[in-house]
Amino acid sequence: MIPRGYLICFAAAVCFAPTLAPGQTSTSDGTPRLAANSRPGVLTIFTAPENADVSMRGIAHLTGRTPIDVPPLMEGEYSIVVQGPGLSRAQGVIYLPPRGGLPFIISEPLGVRGLNFPGVPDLMSGRANRGLTLVAGAVGAGFMAVRAHIFYRQRLDEVGNFAADRAQDEKDYRNSWMIYSAAVWGTSAVDYWIRPRISLTETTPTRLTLGVPRATRGGAVWRSIIVPGAGQEFGNHRTRSVVWLAATLLSGAGFVVSDYRTQRDETDLKWAKIRAGNASPSELVQRQLELDQARRSRDESKDIRRSFVIGTVSFHALNILDAMMMRLNLQKPDKPKISSIAPIMLPDGPGVGVTLLF
Repeated sequence: MIPRGYLICFAAAVCFAPTLAPGQTSTSDGTPRLAANSRPGVLTIFTAPENADVSMRGIAHLTGRTPIDVPPLMEGEYSIVVQGPGLSRAQGVIYLPPRGGLPFIISEPLGVRGLNFPGVPDLMSGRANRGLTLVAGAVGAGFMAVRAHIFYRQRLDEVGNFAADRAQDEKDYRNSWMIYSAAVWGTSAVDYWIRPRISLTETTPTRLTLGVPRATRGGAVWRSIIVPGAGQEFGNHRTRSVVWLAATLLSGAGFVVSDYRTQRDETDLKWAKIRAGNASPSELVQRQLELDQARRSRDESKDIRRSFVIGTVSFHALNILDAMMMRLNLQKPDKPKISSIAPIMLPDGPGVGVTLLF
């Protein structure tokens, strides 16, 4: 028989003993501590729709198909690319706090970043070819505008009505390149604003769900209407998107040049008429030949200008037609599964980065 005093002591010990969470032990003074083999919670990334290919780059690199578990050592900012059959390739930046915090998206707000120098937002977000095309268009337009302004200032130093008309031609040419540059700038901004983006659907300490836009026909068509090639980019045809954008920009630049040549030929024709009207009988034949040549040059320039107008409109229309007919659901890449582990150094100590390719 157990004495009553022992039972009372045992009951008191059970009631007042500190409660330990699973995975905890206590120190000699009773303070709870984590067991040596305990692990922080694992964060799982989901996408809506599911089964998307995710690539994360930061202090470590992780690639896989959702749902994908993120090792506890991966914390901080990570650039992320999400793609898959039937989805529009989207990318951004997410922040992974220490386990227990809420992960969130910190990338690409629809703000003034799109008003950066043309092409820079694309270069910063991994669309190098499209960005370089816009940069080339803006730089070329700026160079031609400065060149035309220099010629305009030189014409202002000359005297006479003919020099004044020539100065006006150079001024109009400069203004045309400035308008073209503004159009490229606006195209770059709108292209950045309408690009596909990931969205935050759900976030908990152990679950992050990212919304990914589906590559729909309607989404591709209305983007191509606004910006040439944007629909092809939305439908994951990146090379074709650059071709349509470059063709439209080049054709527009050709119109600016041909319009300037037409205006110059109009000025030459105007003064050829004046000289023919003031010619003496001995000069009349020569002046008439010059007038006929000036008229032919003007007509030829107008035909070239008309061709560039038709070309620019045609490229834009064909780009829209291509967006209506192109295949949206791209096949999955046929690649073998590859896994690799790379050592990395973290502020808290060494770790490993796991890469999975499917």
